Amino acid sequence: MRAIASFLPSIRGHFRNKIIALLILVVLAAQSATFLVIHLATERSVRSQLDQELQVGVRVWQRFYQNRGNQLLDSVTVLADDFGFKAAIASGDPATMSSALANQSARIGADTARLLGPDGRGFPGLPAERRVIADALAGMVARAQLDGYALSVLEIDGKVQQVAVVPVRAPALIGWVAIGSVLGDNYARDFQALTGLDASFVRSRAGRLQVFASSLAPDMLAALRSQSLGPSPQQTTHALNLSGRQYFALEQKLTSTTTGPVRVVLQGSLDQAMAPYILLKNRVLLLSALAGLIALAVALAIARSVSRPVAELAEAAQRIADGDYSRTVPVGGKDEIAGLASAFERMQGDIARREEQLVHQAGHDALTGLPNRTVARSCLEAAIAARAADLGSCAVLMIDLDGFKEINDMLGHGFGDRVLVELGERLRQGVGALDMVSRLGADEFMVLMDTVESGQAPARAIELLKLLRLPLHLADTRINVDASLGLAIYPMHGTDAETLLRRADIALHEAKRSRQGVGVYQQGRDELHLRQLQLIGDLRHSITHGQLSLQFQPKVELSSDRVLHAEALVRWTHPQLGNVPPDEFIPLAERSGFISELTRHVIDRSLAQRRSWSEQGLAVGIAVNLSAMDLNDDDLPDFIRDCLSRHQVPAAQLILEVTESALMRDVDQALRMLGRLRALGLRLAIDDFGTGYSSLAQLKRMPVDELKIDKSFVVQMAEGSDDAVIVRSTIELGHNMGLRVIAEGVEDELAWALLKRLGCDMAQGYFLSRPLPGEAFLAWAQARPIAANPDGRVQAIQA
Repeated sequence: MRAIASFLPSIRGHFRNKIIALLILVVLAAQSATFLVIHLATERSVRSQLDQELQVGVRVWQRFYQNRGNQLLDSVTVLADDFGFKAAIASGDPATMSSALANQSARIGADTARLLGPDGRGFPGLPAERRVIADALAGMVARAQLDGYALSVLEIDGKVQQVAVVPVRAPALIGWVAIGSVLGDNYARDFQALTGLDASFVRSRAGRLQVFASSLAPDMLAALRSQSLGPSPQQTTHALNLSGRQYFALEQKLTSTTTGPVRVVLQGSLDQAMAPYILLKNRVLLLSALAGLIALAVALAIARSVSRPVAELAEAAQRIADGDYSRTVPVGGKDEIAGLASAFERMQGDIARREEQLVHQAGHDALTGLPNRTVARSCLEAAIAARAADLGSCAVLMIDLDGFKEINDMLGHGFGDRVLVELGERLRQGVGALDMVSRLGADEFMVLMDTVESGQAPARAIELLKLLRLPLHLADTRINVDASLGLAIYPMHGTDAETLLRRADIALHEAKRSRQGVGVYQQGRDELHLRQLQLIGDLRHSITHGQLSLQFQPKVELSSDRVLHAEALVRWTHPQLGNVPPDEFIPLAERSGFISELTRHVIDRSLAQRRSWSEQGLAVGIAVNLSAMDLNDDDLPDFIRDCLSRHQVPAAQLILEVTESALMRDVDQALRMLGRLRALGLRLAIDDFGTGYSSLAQLKRMPVDELKIDKSFVVQMAEGSDDAVIVRSTIELGHNMGLRVIAEGVEDELAWALLKRLGCDMAQGYFLSRPLPGEAFLAWAQARPIAANPDGRVQAIQA
């Protein structure tokens, strides 16, 4: 401009030159005006664009926050539906519940995990919450009681966490589980990577901001803490000055605490948004300096080339703010405006792809790409509706891998992930075009057979099992994977999605228990499943509520007819269900970890009864059964020694019976435990002999005194039968090894006489007596003729 001003005096005398000069001045004025217009329009457009980006960012934040919340809610729902987790809560044992909660929350990557009682407060025995957190969780439980779940943001241990609360039902409400995920720096950076906007989680405190987490750089954080916020979040964009850098900010309230509301502040850098325009303005200045001799038409063309793209960009920004990503941003030429438009076009595409990715991730498994539990349930409901309309049938197939934990432990989780991906792809290829494969979590899959005849569903399930059992070749490693499948068919096994899923899961557990590969839901299993859950929960209180009782069945010596032993048998009278058979509640006690406490109770009460009989003149040995899990209880020998001393019962009068199959589970551990028990002076017996898989080499290592022949060989034993041959061989084997042999299941006089001829030492069964309560057993024994024992005491004998 200064050079042009020095040139003007030399041409004042010439009209043409004056015209040229005037034209130049007009052009320069027009250029200056154009530059000013471009500058103002650009700054206004950028501010408007940044404001619109923040408005878009708020909607993206809301969807981002909602999707993360849904993922958290899905994770806690999977946890609450887990059978093992329900069983742990139903057990009522704090240690079991704490261990199950810790294991399950670590599996899903939770930052905070809380277990609440049905009333919304903590379980007795679990660590108590601070009052503020306990009140907040209680409030969430109140909302969850209305909506079925609760999702909120809480301040826990100085961190802002997104917390989901869902009920745990079995099927009645037995508790609430709360899982929290920290809204930390990584969370804010994920949002920043998605939108290009910074996010900060803050609270106003004593005139300054307390920053919980942020995606801002450290120097920006120091400046942010010196800012102040109003009493309520501003719903419009406002300016922030952070270390000399201009930002536009928009606030959203997350939650309220006793120390003030926690907010998320979205920040967009005005300096960064204006950066692409600085070069443009410099070039426009240069063009203005060199355009003194250029016609007005060129200036107008330049104005049009600048104003039109900016208007188009503003229009495109408005469309994006409205959530419309379908139309492309007009891009023309190769100048800076075109570059900005191209960058804007890429930004629009990136936002659209990321939003699509978030929507996809909300409904699909991140590892295998298969639909997740939410989508699977929706598809099942749609299939049920379609089959109800056309009177057809569909089927749900639950799949769980056997021994997958060992694969992770031995080969690593990375290898385990590749196994899951390969099996997911194999399942996808093995189903029909209309069928759907989904991953429900961990190593559990689901197959929805959209249209299938009820009679063909089991055969298709077997074919899928064969496909899964084919060897996998991964990274030069050949591995075999086995699985268990549970099948439920619509409408045969249920007419709604929840019932079909639950019954398919029941069939899956039955298949795993019986190791039959494919399990088809059987009518009544649902009730059995619910009954088992109730029994597991009530079993732990059966001792304290006095519901357990003992009955005693005599063991009689065949050669002398003397009553030598009484076998203690535990009975459970449930207040609602009545008498529960031992064959039903003993396995449940083993599964729930209650068997150790139950065994100790039976030993203690049996020895107390033995002492009572002794005081009334009846001297018999007392026999108690041990579970396989009792052989791993290192404190059991010390407990038995204390009981013998407390009840003043000689150690030789206590006989512990262990089944052959229990001994064979871990022979070395069984030998160690039997050795410790034998050192106390107890007598040991192998129960149900002949039904296990022990070898003679293992048998001779066992420090036992007696063999009990299983009643399956005795009940239908007849002279010359195969059962009689087995019984005679077992008696001879036991005698040759120096062991006494006892036959159980003697139900008639023919079996009694045959056992006596074969040289069996003792017998028990309904032929002699059914199991009797303690006083009835004493009366039965005293009603028999008596004979003197070698120690001078008396014992009942048969007439």
